[in-house]
Amino acid sequence: MEPGVARDVALSVVAIGRDGGWLPRWALANSETNIMTGDPVTPFLVEAWSKGLLAGHEDEAYALLKKNATSTPPADSPYNGRSGVDYYRELGYVPSGLKLGTDCADKGGDNDCVHPASATLEYSAADAALALMARGLGHRADARMFAERGQTYRTLWDASIGQFRPRTADGAWVTPYDPVEAGRQFHEGGAYQYQWLVPQDPAGLVGLMGGRSATEKRLDDFFAYGKLLTDPAGTARKDWISAPYDYYGKPTYNPNNEPDLHAPYMYLWAGAPAKAATVVRAAMTLFTTGPDGMTGNDDLGTMSAWYVFSSLGLYPTMSGGDFLALSSPQFSSAVVRIGHYGTRQGGTLTVTAPGASDANRYVRSVSLNGRNVARTWLDWDQVAHGGKLAHRLSTEPSSWGTGRGAEPPSVGATRKG
Repeated sequence: MEPGVARDVALSVVAIGRDGGWLPRWALANSETNIMTGDPVTPFLVEAWSKGLLAGHEDEAYALLKKNATSTPPADSPYNGRSGVDYYRELGYVPSGLKLGTDCADKGGDNDCVHPASATLEYSAADAALALMARGLGHRADARMFAERGQTYRTLWDASIGQFRPRTADGAWVTPYDPVEAGRQFHEGGAYQYQWLVPQDPAGLVGLMGGRSATEKRLDDFFAYGKLLTDPAGTARKDWISAPYDYYGKPTYNPNNEPDLHAPYMYLWAGAPAKAATVVRAAMTLFTTGPDGMTGNDDLGTMSAWYVFSSLGLYPTMSGGDFLALSSPQFSSAVVRIGHYGTRQGGTLTVTAPGASDANRYVRSVSLNGRNVARTWLDWDQVAHGGKLAHRLSTEPSSWGTGRGAEPPSVGATRKG
């Protein structure tokens, strides 16, 4: 909507890398806090690159991102970077049991070596995003390397329990193991919340989970779907959330934090897009105008962004993927003024869904500029210059988007060369 501002923000991040030698994780004023884990700067900058917002600075940004993804800042640097990347490169995962100050530098803030399971999943997703940028810039060998690393999420999948599970440096599974608490080896969540954090390859994840029907059943359990149908607001408040900042209490959806925010849209890959509409509307009941009108910390606008995208029925599930997942809009009509940025984007997108309501939430059909859309996603280029996105809704689920091949792309699985 404001590409000029977004470009300024992205180039400011690149400037931090230029001046400090390393890209930030959570910069505050003129310092690095090292708050949070994983590698959030990579999907952020890759998304900016995919929209043309790094024009003239692509090579510099890519060099910094590659450095960040393949090496660790020295001991005298204030940056943590990917503190577990050496183990990740060697083993395909960050192992459990690492000691701060011995196996990993202790610079304060959060550290990937303390939360190795979630760090592995985040590294893998970031690498898959970076593979897209590498390919786009013509770095084919790098693209193959990062695409392969985008599949390392599989190294932590324990088929015997059907969950992601931390393992030690010798390859053994951490035992005993409770997926709810998960030994705090996932950051601000357990294995249940993190089981969906494979935005680069949802189709591959569905395969690990036993296929579309098994994944749909797992999602139903995760969202307490049967209860949602009769008491969406109560289920969201009582079954999903323990307390605003309790991230380890339940084996269910936790929309007061980021790791599983995109989970409702996994129904699209399971062939059940109608259920995504039910879950999203239930989650929206947690947003109010009161003092507790947001379920958790907005974290640089993440919760607000989830609400805005979900309200429009257009959700970006994969950074740099250049597609938007489709679902049911919250409003009968919405107008999005897409900011102009050269020839890449600019125009007015009108989203219509006559009669949209909590009851009338299921998509019967979608059209873009008068043409039927049978799949559950759109390329960014299809809406970058505006248009009219029209929905027909119903009070009952339909067959829209349920066929094989209707699901959005799994970019980490389909583009490895």
